[in-house]
Amino acid sequence: MPRWITILLAILAFCWAAAAALAQTATITGSIHDQGSGEELVGAHVLLIGTTKGTTTDLEGKFEVRGIEPGIWSIRFSYVGYAVKVVTDIKLAPGQTLQLDILLEQHGYTADEVVITAEKILSTDAALLSERKRSATIGDALSAESVKRSPDATTGDALKRVTGLSIVDNKFVFIRGITDRYNGATLDGASVASTAEGKKGFSFDLVPAGLLENTVVVKSATPELPGDFTGGLVQMSTLDFPDRFVARVTMSGSYNTQASGKVVLQSAGGSKDWMGADDGSRVFPDAQSHGDMTALARAMQNTWAPHRKSAPLNGGFSISLGGRQTLGVDEGGTNQLGFVGALSYSNGMQRSLRDLNDISFSRLLAGTHDAYDVLWGGIANVSVKLDGLHKFSFRNSYNRSATDEVRRYHSDDGNTSQQYEYTILSWNERSIYTGQLTGEHTLPGLGGTSIQWRATVSSSHSEDPDRKEVAYYRALDAGSTDPYYAATNKRSWAHLNDRTVGGHVDVTVPLEEIRLKAGGVLERRESNYGIRYFTVEGSFGMPDSLLMLPLEDIYTASNFGPGKFMLRESSKPTDSYNGDRTVRAAFAMLDVPVQVFDRRLRIVGGVRLEESDLRVNVPRSDLPDGPFDHIRLRNQDLLPSVNLTYALTENTNVRAAYAESVNRPEFREGAPVSYFDYVTYESVGGNPSLQRAYIHNYDLRFEIFPGIRDLLALSVFHKSISGAIEEQLFQTATRTRTWFNSSLAQNTGYEVEVRSTLSFLGPYGENFGIAGNYTRVNSRVEYVEVGGNSISTTFTPATRPMQGQSPFMINLALTFTEPGLGTSVSVLYNKFGRRLTTVGFLAEDIYEEPRDLVDLAVTQPLWWGIQAKLTIKNVGDKERVLTQGGIPYESTSTGRTFGLSLSMNL
Repeated sequence: MPRWITILLAILAFCWAAAAALAQTATITGSIHDQGSGEELVGAHVLLIGTTKGTTTDLEGKFEVRGIEPGIWSIRFSYVGYAVKVVTDIKLAPGQTLQLDILLEQHGYTADEVVITAEKILSTDAALLSERKRSATIGDALSAESVKRSPDATTGDALKRVTGLSIVDNKFVFIRGITDRYNGATLDGASVASTAEGKKGFSFDLVPAGLLENTVVVKSATPELPGDFTGGLVQMSTLDFPDRFVARVTMSGSYNTQASGKVVLQSAGGSKDWMGADDGSRVFPDAQSHGDMTALARAMQNTWAPHRKSAPLNGGFSISLGGRQTLGVDEGGTNQLGFVGALSYSNGMQRSLRDLNDISFSRLLAGTHDAYDVLWGGIANVSVKLDGLHKFSFRNSYNRSATDEVRRYHSDDGNTSQQYEYTILSWNERSIYTGQLTGEHTLPGLGGTSIQWRATVSSSHSEDPDRKEVAYYRALDAGSTDPYYAATNKRSWAHLNDRTVGGHVDVTVPLEEIRLKAGGVLERRESNYGIRYFTVEGSFGMPDSLLMLPLEDIYTASNFGPGKFMLRESSKPTDSYNGDRTVRAAFAMLDVPVQVFDRRLRIVGGVRLEESDLRVNVPRSDLPDGPFDHIRLRNQDLLPSVNLTYALTENTNVRAAYAESVNRPEFREGAPVSYFDYVTYESVGGNPSLQRAYIHNYDLRFEIFPGIRDLLALSVFHKSISGAIEEQLFQTATRTRTWFNSSLAQNTGYEVEVRSTLSFLGPYGENFGIAGNYTRVNSRVEYVEVGGNSISTTFTPATRPMQGQSPFMINLALTFTEPGLGTSVSVLYNKFGRRLTTVGFLAEDIYEEPRDLVDLAVTQPLWWGIQAKLTIKNVGDKERVLTQGGIPYESTSTGRTFGLSLSMNL
């Protein structure tokens, strides 16, 4: 038996024994918050009536009472200055853990003791809705439970279910029709950068969805949040330590209709490809050990040709383990140690069928794109709570992904009157580590003043080693037996390293009902990018027989030398850069509750002063000490914001918000560095004149929470962007893409969200859940349209939609759980409107057309704590279609994916 299976079985046996030992008594956990503001109440008292058993809430307003004998109980909740609340008729079974989320009213509203029954406040499935109801900002959330009911494997897959969000390239999030560059992302509170070169937005396909406890999308700003997000801030939170010892193991497999069991192409890799790491097979040869380019060419491995293989089933597993240990009890509360560890892994093969019709270059292209993907990640979090007033946490997360891609296309090019056979082989590996040490402290001697601090480090790495682009050509009117000849072909090595170190501290001072919060942030990010690329050319007088050799044999070591192939380095000093950005920020905000027409109005507002200093260095020669081109962009911005929440009733809020924000250029975007993108066949270059954009944000939301699982929300938003940063495509001899500032852009829209059960059909209707959201967006960018030709050029003011903006987005979900069998069924629907993907210059814009995506998931509890889950992704087998000038430009088909997983909870 393999060693890893033995270890896994031992862990399962230990978990099972621990779970059995805890199964004889019951536990009550939960939280206590202020009913008006939603603030957690630290040090509130919890007492099991008729006993001396009880506890106090911790820094997060949470409590836990263990070792309760099964039966019917009542619990008393109290806090100085608040009305006492008693919950009766709590029925506890052996081994049960019950969660109670309590809201207490201040004495200003009532001084009576409130007695309610337990059935009215059970809200385990609606924790995020409850948090959203109390939140100071406008936003949406995605819980771990909803992810478990879907086929979504990555955070990118799951986020498309959130109101107003769409996903591009399966990784970049667009919020309210605004491109990924205008959005932010944090992981456990730490800012994270993209591992995709030339992209500002975070790559959400890098984080396994199963490692997250929840994901919150903040759509209106407060002074304590970063000032450089406009569409939204995606806050990912990894699993926190649970209220009791838990363990979960999942094994999964899936079948794709276009890849699994089919013959696919894969590059010659190494022994660690399954881990998402190159074992050295693709590293660049040490140039110092070779006397000339011929010697270097002969030292490079002959891995130009892909291998054919039968694609196996896709598979994966995950395991999580966590618990809490009581360290002791004193007058101040309970000392506790909590921990959680989790590991998730998946790999699989996917084949895409691609057809392209480039009318600008009279080029037809068709072929296959085979991709072998590896995704794995882990977390290790430890927290210590002392006296119920102090909490220290050390959180670590590491995620790694890799993709081995082989593209093979045939192209008929009317512009060059040639036929081409392309083979592109690439390996991209990405990793990101985020670690942070945090502290939370409540100081009763200072009137309940609390201090929070955080020190973080985030490091990301992307590697593209030994990328190869090969083309063979022959005349467009050649016969089927005429030979192809090798063109000048390319080979490259690239890397991108990013490291961010930061510190954050804030102090909250309660002044009776008013809360004053102030703090500061210091964050420094360093980035460096480099690429070396080479061309393989035929030398003068070499025989045509070498040019006609098949890909497996053409670039063997013996075929380099005089009268044969030559290796030339095409790299330029300006192909690399290094840079750093320092952001300093200070903020102050007030949280003020007031009475308006006998209802509570919550005002959260203040100002954030943010200073950014961006520096990019681009070498102009190969000399180690320069010279360099230095680009620097410094901005100091005062960013006010205010959020108003008016409680029309206990379950109805009217929200309004205003905030100012910025959007800053990234290193690549502002650096005069160019590279060729062989996926889009475009040259990409930065713009040193690029400036930061400034945005005014307006939001209004009406929301009703009829029940713990019910919601009706209507939102309206408007954004005015000065100097909007966008991509632009220049139609020259070589298609060139760069970034520029538009003079003015506007984005206006509305969102509707509904969540409910079918309880109106009777008690059985409670087992049905429906959810839907619809977003409508209208954007307008002012620009100058260039027409005519080089002799007579015209410039006409015009407007168009913002790049990446979808005019509408729809999500629908129908869920059903059969109470007797435990069977759960989820049907999920997603669609976005026609969106502009590439802005043309002297060429037509390129749009992505709408498509209807339907996913299905069915879960079934079996026996011994085992649960089965069947999923189908892309039920309708819909293609991704791009058009240019209303004519089909590119279509990509990925097929359907059938998945089956088995999980065991202990």
